[in-house]
Amino acid sequence: MKKIKMIHIQLLPILSGVQNMMLMLLSGLPAEKYDIVVVSRGGGDLGNRVIENGWKHIELNSLVRPLSIKDLKASWNLYKIFKKEKPDIVHTHSSKPGFLGRIIAKIAGVKLIIHTVHAFPFHQYQPAIIRFFYILLESFAAFFADYNIFVNRTEKELAIHKLNFNKKKALTIHNGINVYEQQKKYDDNIINDNTLKIVSVSRFSKPKNVISTIEQAVKVVKKHDNVTFTFIGDGEYFEECKNIVINNQVENKIFLLGWQYNIPERLLLYDLFLLNSLWEGLSIAILEAMSVGLPIICSNIKGNYELVSSSNGWLIEPYDLNAIDNVVSEILNDKSILIKKGDESIKKVTNQFSFELFISEYERIYNKISNPNEEN
Repeated sequence: MKKIKMIHIQLLPILSGVQNMMLMLLSGLPAEKYDIVVVSRGGGDLGNRVIENGWKHIELNSLVRPLSIKDLKASWNLYKIFKKEKPDIVHTHSSKPGFLGRIIAKIAGVKLIIHTVHAFPFHQYQPAIIRFFYILLESFAAFFADYNIFVNRTEKELAIHKLNFNKKKALTIHNGINVYEQQKKYDDNIINDNTLKIVSVSRFSKPKNVISTIEQAVKVVKKHDNVTFTFIGDGEYFEECKNIVINNQVENKIFLLGWQYNIPERLLLYDLFLLNSLWEGLSIAILEAMSVGLPIICSNIKGNYELVSSSNGWLIEPYDLNAIDNVVSEILNDKSILIKKGDESIKKVTNQFSFELFISEYERIYNKISNPNEEN
């Protein structure tokens, strides 16, 4: 049987949430059925990981994040790639690849065009004129896709009711993950110990609200001698966050490790996971923490409140300077609360965000290439 050829398009060649979600998806597809190509900028770990998995990687360095004259070159290069590779499916990820990719794929005559909205590029923290401009771009590009897929229900409803997305072409497929083979065990030693080890995994970027989070962590560790924070990740705000820690002389309580590998194994060393973002799609980092059985502290924003509730964690307001301290104080008063919330994290992954469901839902869409009239 002839393989189905698909091209996935990313912007950055890093291994952040969007890229890791794509890699998990591709790794779960039957190798005998799909011929996989990934297009992205070069010079990062993503290309190496793609090649290690036996897939083809094409560098597209004319693809840049801001609006640029380079977009014309990137569009032409994409068109040439589509004509040369002759994919049956083009699947785009994130805003810039999604805008150019959907339009150029349609012009190139690609049979099935899919876009995953990991998070819309517009949000409440932008000037209104910029937000309106991005809304126009997203509404326009949506018409060129056969399916626009959302990782949370909130943005799907927003797209249908506010951006005039075609309801029949708009689907929610939650990101999924396997329950890790080991889970966090809150034994008597941990529960009776008055220490608390908190970990966060994210890019040091504006959407992740890292500066405010570090400032809140400083406040907590100055109040509670027995609490530590570990931040895993890197990005444009890393040095600024590092200076905040140094200037407050809390280097022995707040640790900035940079990017690390084997994240699930590392998560097992901690008691609690923290992600205080300003906006998200559906966080892979939170799902990873849930998959090892950690309770979650996260911001009360779209996406996050589909993963976390009072049953498995705490939802906080991103800029509330007392929010993290209030949760920490509650836990230190009764650490046994971590047991039930950690168990609920595992149950949620198993029942609602399983890897098997994630793969089967995407495969159902990919199979439209041979069964175009099948109902959603």
